[in-house]
Amino acid sequence: MKKNITYLLIVISLIISNLAYSQGEIKYITFSGLVIDSQTKEPLPGAYITIPQAGRGTLSNNKGYFVLGVFPGDTVVFSYVGFKKQFHIIPKKTDIDYSVFVELQVDAKMLKEVKVYPFSTEEEFKQALVEMKLPDERERQILRETYSPENIAKMASVHGMSADANYRYANNQFIKQIESRGTTTMNPLLNPFSWINFVKSVKSGAWKDKSWKAGAETAPRDNVTRDQYFRDNLKKNE
Repeated sequence: MKKNITYLLIVISLIISNLAYSQGEIKYITFSGLVIDSQTKEPLPGAYITIPQAGRGTLSNNKGYFVLGVFPGDTVVFSYVGFKKQFHIIPKKTDIDYSVFVELQVDAKMLKEVKVYPFSTEEEFKQALVEMKLPDERERQILRETYSPENIAKMASVHGMSADANYRYANNQFIKQIESRGTTTMNPLLNPFSWINFVKSVKSGAWKDKSWKAGAETAPRDNVTRDQYFRDNLKKNE
């Protein structure tokens, strides 16, 4: 009886040891997949794939692909800026290579409206706007000084004539030479005949003659009509 009990205890201990060994066996799994946007179906590069309990993880590449070593039962967390976190538990019964296709949802959060006023009052804002200097204010000032009417006149005075202006000037000079050809231009002060006539008029007293005033008196007035002027002259002659 005692031997049977002993054999039974040995068998039970072997069964328990086998179960304990099978339960404590750890299987390494290669976990891979693709992380994309659920709306646009575009890959999300740089997404975080972590196992918080184990303190390890990885990042998706520029095409959204990732590879991570895990164990059965691990909880994997997928996160990306602007998207909701997604949790995935590795099945205890799975193959050595395990792949998934992860679609992250956009995390739309409504933020409260924030109003920023750089000035305490509207009057201060208007004053600052009026006194504000433009970034190109210095360049504008240089342009105004450079192209002012005074500077343009100075530049025009020192620069030569253009080809068109030079041609017109030469053409005008040539025409004047043709027109004045065969004529002699003299200064009256240097003309001896003018001096002789002047001396004769002084000696004869012609410079004292006032007869030119009579012609001025007979000239029609502005306020007299043509018919009235001739009638008055006829009466005088009679």
